[in-house]
Amino acid sequence: MKKILLFSSLCKPKSVLELSLPSWLQQEAEGFTYDILVYNDNKEVDAEKFTEQFAGLHQKVSLLDSLFTDASTYKKHHWTQESVDRIIDIKNRALEISLEHDYDAIFMVDADLVLHPQTLKHLVELEKDFVFEIFWTVFTDQTFAKPNCWDVHSWDYYDAQSILKLKEKGTYQVGAGGACTLLSNKAVRAGVNFSKIKNMPFGGEDRHICTRAEVLGFPIFIDTHLPAFHIYNSDLVKEAQKWFLNGCDPHYFQNWLDDIWESSVIEYQKKSKVIVPNNKIQKIKIALYKAKRSYINYMRYH
Repeated sequence: MKKILLFSSLCKPKSVLELSLPSWLQQEAEGFTYDILVYNDNKEVDAEKFTEQFAGLHQKVSLLDSLFTDASTYKKHHWTQESVDRIIDIKNRALEISLEHDYDAIFMVDADLVLHPQTLKHLVELEKDFVFEIFWTVFTDQTFAKPNCWDVHSWDYYDAQSILKLKEKGTYQVGAGGACTLLSNKAVRAGVNFSKIKNMPFGGEDRHICTRAEVLGFPIFIDTHLPAFHIYNSDLVKEAQKWFLNGCDPHYFQNWLDDIWESSVIEYQKKSKVIVPNNKIQKIKIALYKAKRSYINYMRYH
């Protein structure tokens, strides 16, 4: 029987963890078993104690030993170079543990994701080496929900349809993404990990693991059948709780993806459409644009 390791690094308020952790514990397992390993990187005392108590109450849950002597500098979706390096070390250690204990796959979940109870089962049944479940986020500088995937780094899309199609149930090949990712033992053994690729200045660790996966021959997929609830804002805790207690309806998020949302996506992509070069001049222009974007990313994380 297959065995899966569910891993997450925790640095969120207690009110968020009170929803996310139980949802991981309630995953349906058919044809496999799974264990939960968490890294208690919480800075808030009540969140730290809750995590310890949760692990103590449930045999399936264990704590990863501390890897650092200092506290995390992460704060509410604000990533510095230091915090990115830290999460890379934590996630890579989890990958190593999955290999050391011969897990068939590792399911890496962000701490603020509340999962549908069939999420893990569904992803396992897809039999992909690199696949993640969708969730929707409204970023602080935008007014519409975006998915946890993109076509090209860093978070660009070829056209509006790349986003709009994700309203429909399916499993789609994408350029990159993550945060709710099932990785096969085969992929991890082949070298798929979060370590930085030195000639890529992108700050987020997902950019590096996805690029490495593509180079090593592992296509990347996003599944949209059972969306997770992303508590990207503390104001969403009560809404997420209601969603979870009422059965985690996958259709719930269609309310977010209405006609106004569709119009916003189309308008946004008109302004930021990825151009496929047809001649040398276009190639030079795109190269200059990418260099500018890379510099902006570099300065953001340094």
